[in-house]
Amino acid sequence: MRRWLLSMLFLSVGAIPAAAQRWTVEVQARVSRTQVGMGETVVYTVDIIGALPDGLRMPEPPPTEGLALVYPTPTVHRQYSLIGGRIQQRIRYSWRFRPVRPGKARIGAFRLQVGDQTLATEPIELAIYDAPTAPPAESAPNAPSAAPDLFIEATLQPTIPYEGQQTVLEYRLFFREGLQVWRSRLVGSWETEGFWREELEVEDRPLPERVLRNGAAYYTFVLQRIALFPTRSGMLQIDPLTIESEVSLQPDPLDPFASLLRPGPSEPQRVTAPALTVTVRPLPDGAPSGFVDAVGRFRLEAEASPTEVSVGEPVTVTIRLSGSGNLPTLTPPRPDVDTSFAVYPADDALTLDRRGARLTGTRTLSYVLVPGRAGRFTLPPVRLAYFDPEGGVYRTLTAPLPELVVHPASATPTAPVATASPAAVHSRSFSWIRWLPYAGGGLLVILLLLLLAQRRRAARRPRPSPVQPDTLPPSTLEPRLFYRRLEETLRRAAGRYLGEDVRGLTRSRLCDRLRQRGLPEAEVARMARLLAACEAACYAPTPPDPIQTLHDHREAARLLEFLEKKAPSEEGA
Repeated sequence: MRRWLLSMLFLSVGAIPAAAQRWTVEVQARVSRTQVGMGETVVYTVDIIGALPDGLRMPEPPPTEGLALVYPTPTVHRQYSLIGGRIQQRIRYSWRFRPVRPGKARIGAFRLQVGDQTLATEPIELAIYDAPTAPPAESAPNAPSAAPDLFIEATLQPTIPYEGQQTVLEYRLFFREGLQVWRSRLVGSWETEGFWREELEVEDRPLPERVLRNGAAYYTFVLQRIALFPTRSGMLQIDPLTIESEVSLQPDPLDPFASLLRPGPSEPQRVTAPALTVTVRPLPDGAPSGFVDAVGRFRLEAEASPTEVSVGEPVTVTIRLSGSGNLPTLTPPRPDVDTSFAVYPADDALTLDRRGARLTGTRTLSYVLVPGRAGRFTLPPVRLAYFDPEGGVYRTLTAPLPELVVHPASATPTAPVATASPAAVHSRSFSWIRWLPYAGGGLLVILLLLLLAQRRRAARRPRPSPVQPDTLPPSTLEPRLFYRRLEETLRRAAGRYLGEDVRGLTRSRLCDRLRQRGLPEAEVARMARLLAACEAACYAPTPPDPIQTLHDHREAARLLEFLEKKAPSEEGA
């Protein structure tokens, strides 16, 4: 009997890991475009996302009709992230196909075996044309009549946004077939005055598509993608974007010794995307009561905890606002309670997802409610009025809150007192009172000695700067992330120095304000150089050198220390 029980226990324990081997995996497939011309190519990309098992085999490309595979081995890009305490992996496979005949083409379902699961995507239909699908020369306004070797196109979607609406600016680099392009970097400044901007992620090693422009074959890939939020209506200007790249000729594929030799000599070439003028529409009339500045599409959730407290005990209200609108800049909702509660803001956390074609995210706000009287209270729902630019209408979201039960404040319990004779009580009280002056005097002397010692230590120790070096992002971060956070830190410090919000100021305008406020020219130049380095790192295809990153980290530490020492609040003191 005992042996049978042990066997059953062993089998039940052994079944637990088997049940846990079901991997939570998601597969997504997409194409770079659904209309392709003869002579062009289309890129098919598959994203495998989740907690992937070890030893996942290289997948096979999907079956196709009317398309031929350019190269059998896909490009592979891996990315790791920590979500909810667990490591999530994203593997991206990309294949390039070329059409074999005009008409309809089809990419079949991509299938992946993960453990005992078979995951599959939906098939994708394509339209194949005799002529190139890209428009002629007018789509490349900076291209001369002769087909250039290298040029950049800028597209904006939507082209005429509303004030506060997210519009995505995409820069594509085109280079002639037979060229090699690398080490692309931003040249000069690039300003988007009147816009709040957030960088979106693009492929570090993209697989170029082959297209036909002006009768010539080009390869193209996304150089940069930025989410812009106009802060005012009217005509706004986006500066030209200049990129410098190393360009050389590829080896002749018909030469049997070409693959053994290095490419030919390279030379730097600069190419500029023209300036853009954007017409921003004002928000229409008819806004509902409570509307402030929220534009986009949102989801609203709210909760309160605990729901049963005593007078004076805190209740935390958590509001989660998510979507694809102007989350970083909008005025967030807050609980609408009466004077029975005191309301204190507790936290405001913003999480942005930059991996898609648009910027999405979640903004989580916490408020502390402190009841001032007892009773049952029905909290009003949290409301957010916003403008939906895709529908062209105003909408209102509501999120209910639970009922609160507030009890009267509990009285402090008193300890039982033992009875004694009046003489004994008088004797003990007299004994305590007699020693009270001595105890008080000794305590006062001790406090004075401690205060004197603390002041002497403070006088000997140098005063620390309000901004410690650990407020800077570590230089060991991924370069683009480091420079993005560095720019946020520098702008926050400049805002404290000026005593104003500097988020909408361009780099040159910000430096002018610092100069007017009395910041020495050497420090203004340091601020300008660091902000330019941040822009170059965030908006250039290739990351900066680690040595340069370390140097900029040290320069930023010196600048922040100077700003805090010379802050207006300290000068006034």
